[in-house]
Formats: sequence, C-alpha cells, structure tokens
Amino acid sequence: MNTARRPEPGSAPDSAQQTRGTKGKRVVTLVLLVLFVLSLATAVGIRFLYNMASTLPSPGDLQNIQPPLVSKVYAADGSLVHEFSVERRFWVPLDRMPSNLRNAVVAIEDRRFYQHWGIDTRRILGAVIVNVVRGGYAQGASTITQQLARNVYLSFRQSLIRKIREAMTAVQIEHYYTKREILELYLNQVYLGAGVYGVEAASQRYYSKPVSELTLNECAVLAGLIQLPEHYRPDKPENLERVTKRRNAVIRAMRKMRFIDRREAAAVLADSIPSNPQKRGSKTAPYLMEMVRQHVEKTYGERLLYNGGLSIYTTLDPVAQDSAERALTEHLRTLQKRANRIFLDSTHAHARLGISGAKFLASFDSIYAAHEKEYDALPDSVRLRIVQGAVVALGTRTGAIRVLIGGRDFSESKFNRATQARRQPGSSFKAFVYTAAIDSGYTPATVVLDQPITLETPEGLWRPENYDREFSGPVTLRHAIKKSINLVAIQVLQDIGALKVIEYARLMGLTHRMNPVPALAIGACEATPMEMTSAYSIFPNGGRRAEPYFIERIFDKGDRLLEEHETAVEQIISPRTAWMMTSLLRTVVTSGTGASIPGLGFNRPAGGKTGTTNDYSDAWFVGFTPQITCGVWVGVDERRGMGHGITGSRGAIPIWVPAMMALHRELPVQSFPAPDGIVVHRICSASHKMATQYCPTTEEEYFVTGFPPDTCDVHGPRRTREKKGDVLRRFGTRRSRPREENARKKKLMF
Repeated sequence: MNTARRPEPGSAPDSAQQTRGTKGKRVVTLVLLVLFVLSLATAVGIRFLYNMASTLPSPGDLQNIQPPLVSKVYAADGSLVHEFSVERRFWVPLDRMPSNLRNAVVAIEDRRFYQHWGIDTRRILGAVIVNVVRGGYAQGASTITQQLARNVYLSFRQSLIRKIREAMTAVQIEHYYTKREILELYLNQVYLGAGVYGVEAASQRYYSKPVSELTLNECAVLAGLIQLPEHYRPDKPENLERVTKRRNAVIRAMRKMRFIDRREAAAVLADSIPSNPQKRGSKTAPYLMEMVRQHVEKTYGERLLYNGGLSIYTTLDPVAQDSAERALTEHLRTLQKRANRIFLDSTHAHARLGISGAKFLASFDSIYAAHEKEYDALPDSVRLRIVQGAVVALGTRTGAIRVLIGGRDFSESKFNRATQARRQPGSSFKAFVYTAAIDSGYTPATVVLDQPITLETPEGLWRPENYDREFSGPVTLRHAIKKSINLVAIQVLQDIGALKVIEYARLMGLTHRMNPVPALAIGACEATPMEMTSAYSIFPNGGRRAEPYFIERIFDKGDRLLEEHETAVEQIISPRTAWMMTSLLRTVVTSGTGASIPGLGFNRPAGGKTGTTNDYSDAWFVGFTPQITCGVWVGVDERRGMGHGITGSRGAIPIWVPAMMALHRELPVQSFPAPDGIVVHRICSASHKMATQYCPTTEEEYFVTGFPPDTCDVHGPRRTREKKGDVLRRFGTRRSRPREENARKKKLMF
C-alpha cells in the first residue's frame, strides 16, 4: 500500500524552493558585487581625479598666463635692430587683430567656441565616430581653450592622461577668463611655423606687415596654419597646393558660419595665395648687441631678457654703423692682401706647390684652405696674420656710443677689440704728453730742438729715431705734433717728467699699466680703442669727459620704465688747455700726418692724431669734431706686421673718413670756439717770438691771456749777436708761467 503523501496543491517541491533561494542569493551577491565594484571604481576615479587635480596649474598660474615675448632692441632713430628671444612672439591686444582673423580661427578651429564651457562633448562624440569609421586618428576634438591649456601648461605628447589634464585645465581656464580673453591669449600664444609664435610675429614673418593690416585672404591663410604650421607655410613654394586647399576650407567654414557673405568668399577663393616674406638681413652691430645682452642679462636676468618682452633703446646710429662696417671690410680686404704677400715671401709656400706667387695670391683663400695642414711646420702662417680692426664713435658731449665695431667678423671671433684689445697706441699717445706740457708752461710756439739723442735705460743705451730718420733742428710744438716728431715728444716728456704724463693719461681715462720710461712718449704702453676715443673726446668738449654708454632706456612689456641713462660728465683739464690741444690737433688734419682727410671728402673742422707702432703691427687714427669723436685701430691680434708703410694714415684714416661722413650726415657744421683766456698774437716765423715791424714773415699763434711770448730779438735794432751754433739762444726755450691758484688737487680741474 502506497503511503507516500502527495504535495498539496499550489506548493513547490523543496528542491525548487532551494533553487529559488540560491538564485536570490546570487542576485543579491551580484548586486552587492556590482555596487562594490562601482564604489571601488568611483573611489579610484575620485582618487585619480584628486591626484590629477593636484598636478593642474594653481589658481595663481591660471590668473597670470604670461607667454614668452621677444625683447626688442632699437637704434637711436627708433628702428628695430635686434631681438632676443627663445620663442619669437609679440603681444598684441585682441582689438588690434582684424575681426576676419578672429572669425577665421573660430570657424576652422572651434565653431562652438562661444557656447561650450571649455570642452565640447558634442564635438568629442563626433570625433570618436569619425575616427572609428576611418579606423584611425582622423579628427581631433580639442577646443580653442583646450589648445591654449596644452600650449601653456602641457606637452604635446599624445596620451589619455594628457588629454584628461588638458580637459580639466580648459575648464579651469574658462572659470578665470572671458571668451575674449581666452581668444586673445590663444592668438598670441599659438605656434605658426618658421619659428614664430602668435599672429603678430606670423604676420611680420609671412607678410612683412603688422597683423592689424591683414586682408581677408591673409587672415584665412594664417588661420589655416594652426593645424599643421610647417605643412601650410605660405612662404614655401612646395606648399602652394595644400595651402590653397586649406585656405579654401577656412573660407568655406567662415561662409557657413555667416562671418562673410557669398561675394567675399568667392573673391578670396578666386584669388592666389598671398606671400611677402620678411627679409631677415645680417645682424646689425653684433659686438654692440653682445654688450647689450651682457648688460641686460646681468642686470635683469636671462629669463627677462629672452622672455620678458623688453624694449631696449640704444645709442646706435645704424646708418653710420653700416657705413663703418662696409669701410672696414673693404679696407681690411686690401690690407689682408699685403699680409698674404708677407706670408708667401717669408715661407715660399707657393714654391712648395710648384705655382707662382701671383697665382697663389689670385686665389689665395681657396689654395691656402686646401693645403693648410701642410703649412703647420712653417714659421709663419696666415692664421697669425689675419688683419683685424676696431671702430668706436662717441657723441663728444654725451659719451653716447654711435658706432662700435669689435672685429672683422663676429661669427669668426667674439673677442671685442673695441673694448678688450690692449694695444700700443704709438704716436697717438703724444696727445697726453703735450696736454701735460701745456699745463706745465709750454705753448704751441715753444721751440724744441729736433736732434739725435742717446738715453740710458735699464736695457742699455737707447737711440730713438723719427719715422723718416731725419732731423729738423729747432721746431715748435705745433710743428712737432703736426709731423709727429718722436724726438721732440721724448724730450718734452723728459723735461716735464714721465710721472706727470702718466698722471694726465690716467685722469683722461687710460687704465692699463704705464711705465715711466722715455719710450712712453711714443706710445710704449697699452690702451683699448674705447679708452683712446673717450680720452680724445675731452679736447673738443672743453676739458670734460662724458662716460661712454650705449643704453638710453629700457621698458618692460607694460611700458614701465626700468632704466634710463643719466649723462655723467667730469671736468678733467681746463677749457683753455683743452682748446689749445684741439688747436694743435687740428693742424694734424689740415697739414700734418692726417692731411689726407680733406682729400678723402671730410672737410669739416676736425682734429686728431695718427699712431703707428714698430713693425707696423698697429695703425691708429683718433679724431674729432665738436659733435663726434671717432677712433679707428687696425692691426693683427698676434702683433705681426701688416707690411711696410701701413701707418695710421694708410691703415686707419681710410676707415675713419667714411664713418665720420655718415655720422655727420644730418649734423650742422660747427667750429671750435675759443674759451675766455685765449688770445691771438702774431709771431715771427723765424724766431717764433712776438713779431715786430722788422720781422719779414709772421704768423698767428694762440697764447693764454697774460702770458705773451718774448719779443723777437732776431730782426730789427734789438737783434742780438749770436755765437756760431748758439741755436738755443736764438730760438729760446719754453716760457714757464706760474700755476694758477687752486690749480690741481686730486683732479686737474681749473
């Protein structure tokens, strides 16, 4: 009998209940697991975003976006002569940018720029779909704000992390800036090819004009550059086809957004691609620009110099600088041929190659370069006979450096010979000897005997000679400086004392060692071209010396004045002494060793002095007008000779004249008015004393009031009998005059 009990209707078997219970637990477990995973993911995500947020720019950084800007250097006439930068960028406000440029960039780069909040979700989804369909990266989704964030704060490395940081930073930027401010920052920041950043630099680079003057066509080309700057550069002919397509895409986008009408679009689409690349010439005054760089970097730091957008106004005269550089280059080329000939004469290098000297000289550079290693064992080389030069021109009254050249080629040698080369000044040093002599009682009419002399020196007996190895007998100081007579200068130095001459040279600006020896009178010391030029400026400036300078003003990018020069002038010698020396040095130009100057075309009232050293290794001319003082040095760094006869007249004056002509192109002609205390007397041409009615020939000479010369005793009833050979009694010696009250304390101020 079956006693099994049937389940009651509506009840499930125990196994079914167990199954349902098991499923329920699984669902609960799954839900809990999902919730746990979501919570964990949320926590990880929050932690990730928190960590990511800590790497984003700080609020201070976001509120002070300062893109690197070019620092500009201007000449005295306001022209731009140099730039210092890492990124070539010039800041311009949005209002100075054409509306067509702003609209073109928005149309092609970010059509919803004025609607989104930093990221454009609609554009992101569209880009994802396009990239999936095309099977690779075909379209980007970065907004203008995201691009700004990347340009300012992030790298260009493609990664998911970078894209997230870019989006987060863009949202932050939108919080701190208005749309106009963001667009202004972006257009001044973006890279546009050819090493330029921002639309102003790009406009100058590709169209040679400011961004405010761009046409619609040019605006469309610049806007198209942003996507692939080097790929779409309009200054490269090979880019023409793709630049045209890109420009047309920009125009169609502008038309679609109704920034332009159909007629405007059609006109541009039918037009060619505009291009007028800026011509980047050679650097102006590179040695002076290096001085500017060193000064600004030392004073304000490297970062401000290269990124701060400074405006640096210098004293440079760019026209005169160019003229001086061309004159130097041309004349050094001529002098180098002589140096090359000396090399061949001393080494017979041409004979080693079996060619004539004339053929070697005709193609010297190429032949020498091809065989240079073969000449290493020779006692001479062209490397030791490279003729160099330096030019310094100063505003006489202000000390402003108008021209500065430190060598033949800055790219070959950064050594600034104008300020760093210590060279023997030769006879140009005589100006300091005669300055000290004038203050010691000498006059331009003082007679000194030009005769052979023998001097004892620590090295033994020294018998100095004149350049022409001739002797003129009794001569005046004026004649001695005019003809640059060595023996007179040496005797004057011996008379007044070498220590006194050194004292004057120091006060006038020479800083290097000077030994109190007789040879000092003819330049046995060292000085830089800058020192010599500055010292000579004292003569036409009434005895005052203005400290040389080259920077007038410096402004920061906000036009705030950082620095302004104040002229520093110091009275060094009396106005009377300065004018007497000016008068003597004018004779050098009118009828002395500098007499070639008027014939070369410079006919203004001017003074100066030539200088030549042993073996013709240095050639100088330092000269002045009332407005400009200019010094020229030519020589070889290794102190080798430049060839027989390369004196200051032949080596330096051919450079000095073109430089001075350019420097005076817009200056009025001025003379050298005599100060109070100078009087003119007519003197006898034979005795150089006060002329009488009996003197057959007379001439005018200058003297200090109250100290007239003796009356001539050679002509007329008062003439004296002379013993044979009593030359000194006939011509007299210097007439001393007492020093003035408070003459010279620490400085020679009168």
